[in-house]
Amino acid sequence: MKEYTQNNTNKKQKISSLVDYVRDDSVKIIMIGGTEKVNKNMTVYEQGDEIIVVDCGIGFPDIFDMPGVDTLIPDFTYLIENSHKIKGVFITHGHEDHVGAVPNLLMELPDVPIYASKLVGEFLKVKLTEKSFNSLGKNFSYHLFSPETGIADLGKFKVSAFRINHSIPESMGLKISTSEGTLLHVADYKFDENPVLDRPADVETMERLGKEGVSCLLSDCLGIVGVGHTKSESTLSNTFHDLFAKAGKRQIFVTTMSSNISRMYQIMDAAQKIGRKIVASGRSIEQMVDIARRLGYIPFSDDFFINEQDSRNYPQEEIVYLIAGCYGQPGSSLDRLSRGEHECISFVGEPMVIFSADPNPPGADITVEKVMDNLTLKNCEVIYSEIQNNLHVSGHALRGDIERLVKLINPKYHIPIGGTITKMRAYTNAMMKLGIPKNRVFECLEGDSVELKNGIVKRGKKYEVKQVYISSNKVDELNPVVVKDRSHLCSDGVFVVAIPTSQEGDVHADKLEIITRGFIYVKDSKDLMDKTKSFIQKRVKSRKGDKNDNSDLKRKLENDILKFLKKETRMSPMVIVHFITI
Repeated sequence: MKEYTQNNTNKKQKISSLVDYVRDDSVKIIMIGGTEKVNKNMTVYEQGDEIIVVDCGIGFPDIFDMPGVDTLIPDFTYLIENSHKIKGVFITHGHEDHVGAVPNLLMELPDVPIYASKLVGEFLKVKLTEKSFNSLGKNFSYHLFSPETGIADLGKFKVSAFRINHSIPESMGLKISTSEGTLLHVADYKFDENPVLDRPADVETMERLGKEGVSCLLSDCLGIVGVGHTKSESTLSNTFHDLFAKAGKRQIFVTTMSSNISRMYQIMDAAQKIGRKIVASGRSIEQMVDIARRLGYIPFSDDFFINEQDSRNYPQEEIVYLIAGCYGQPGSSLDRLSRGEHECISFVGEPMVIFSADPNPPGADITVEKVMDNLTLKNCEVIYSEIQNNLHVSGHALRGDIERLVKLINPKYHIPIGGTITKMRAYTNAMMKLGIPKNRVFECLEGDSVELKNGIVKRGKKYEVKQVYISSNKVDELNPVVVKDRSHLCSDGVFVVAIPTSQEGDVHADKLEIITRGFIYVKDSKDLMDKTKSFIQKRVKSRKGDKNDNSDLKRKLENDILKFLKKETRMSPMVIVHFITI
């Protein structure tokens, strides 16, 4: 009887727990991306059986650690598993690290609703017409969601937009209303009192939201270590005019981020004032210029633009080349030009090449330096931020701007986003100087979550998030093992041992052959090769295995050979043992 009662009690407890789970109306904020690195932004908001997603961006691989990897994308596993819950994906602005992975998401979840500004929507339409995504582009549509009027009532989530400033028009912050209060998602931003193409940030709305009460603020933290306030984009306008005048009749090339429409507008405006026309070179630049012109952000006449194929037929003193490749991207238009391999453009005389972009791009310093070196060797005058003032202003808030936002909003809790681990910690320290307790700031890694329930905010469950690598065709996912092997090969090369075996399964170790690439030069290493052959032969003779199955012997030999080579050379090549039936 006692046992029956206990079992019955356990059943009731399990049922009660299940009911509590079903009724669980806590709000979860799950960081899929955009925390550990300055890219691949994606945040999941979940309440009960409903989910909204904010941003879906790509990441930029380290070309040395990730050979053959074109981009990184967020891990969509959780979204795929919970696809029935997704009410919408909201895009805060048109930069690749916030919107670039939407096509990849649509490959997995073609019916997921996308909420985006007109600029972002048009950008996605163009992106989805690319060969890799063409089948999606034919039927793509999105919900227009502008920073001025964007409102979406999605059940448990009510989302509205407000205007912020960044280095691209139509950037927005998001107010997310939940049963646990108001959440504000303010991705990349700054306060620009005199923007080039936008209106100033909607400070009045921010102040009003602060007075109404904000439970949690998710805020860009990338510029937290910078003192003061970020300068206005408009401060650069005279720079281009002065440099163009200095160039005289020489060729002029300017490279910047293709998504920085405000910057491109200023370059074009300066070119027009000195009587030059624009040649847009590079697919990303050409696409964004076309979109910006259609939407009225670049209001110049058709005859102001020259096709790059026709540019060679024009006097070079009448042209400014707006060229892609400001981060030295291999294969970009500027990279090809620097190597003398551009199909349509060539240098004449002593050109001026202006880099108007982030002077310290994460992970790109080596590639930029290489392109600059190539340009210098071709007698170009290379102009960049270290030698020329006012070539670039950030689109991100510095500490003064972040403190201003915090004072306007006065949130109960904080989650820094859009920066590195170190920048998140700097954000925490800055908040503590403002009198905000450390336990009210949640530094989150990929897969971390924060839970709001009954007015209490705490760390939630840790979700598994893996690295997702995309190959050069922008669709196929690469297995992490492949990426690891490529890196290994790049580092220490490959060491292949071919061992003949008879039809009966007898191993002829005395006739083995060694092939190596990227490890040593065999002709200069005869002693090592002889010593290694002798070592392998002895190991083969000492290890007995199944004549019909050499898999165990193969594995043991590969481990033994690797240890031997590491001891002899301090290198760890990829060792492959292959048995060949003769």
